[in-house]
Amino acid sequence: MSPLTEQEKALLARIAKGEKEAWDLFVELYGRLIYYAIQRTLELKGIRLSPEGIQEIFHSLFVHLAENKAKRLLSFAGKRNCSLATWIRMISINYTIDIIRRQARVSYFVDFEEVSEDDYEKSWREDSKSPEELVQEQEMGERLKKALTELSKEEQSFLKLYLSGMKPAELARVYKTNVSNIYSRYASIKEKLKASID
Repeated sequence: MSPLTEQEKALLARIAKGEKEAWDLFVELYGRLIYYAIQRTLELKGIRLSPEGIQEIFHSLFVHLAENKAKRLLSFAGKRNCSLATWIRMISINYTIDIIRRQARVSYFVDFEEVSEDDYEKSWREDSKSPEELVQEQEMGERLKKALTELSKEEQSFLKLYLSGMKPAELARVYKTNVSNIYSRYASIKEKLKASID
């Protein structure tokens, strides 16, 4: 038996069709769960972030889920009878740890449904940066700086507002669109920067 409720099946089906209103409903249904999971993970790691910093992780997670036509979200398979809410919570925990690790310049890959929270804790470690990594960071910073100048003035303005901590709902009002379009727009600019850097 599928762990999905009829409401969840209908919601994912609408998201798969690209319905913008479905994303707004997804944010409404799971936003609190995701925010709490991010906040709690940071607390457990002893990391203090401003509300704006937590919001940034929160917003970027939704972008992550919306990327590639919501491929990550739609990959939910309900392994071991895992519910959608539990799966989303685990993704939120893992994504937050990934952010922390990337800030510490530690990269890793993990299957969200195959690794337990205990495994996340055991895998945590502090790594020092080698001279080669420091050089790579500097080169990456220069490439990113150049890529930012190649964005249009409108894209630069949008990115500045988004990264300033302005909520997607507020941006939606400014640009006279909906929240889903704001996430999509950010994802598009992010992919553009990534392509320029790679």
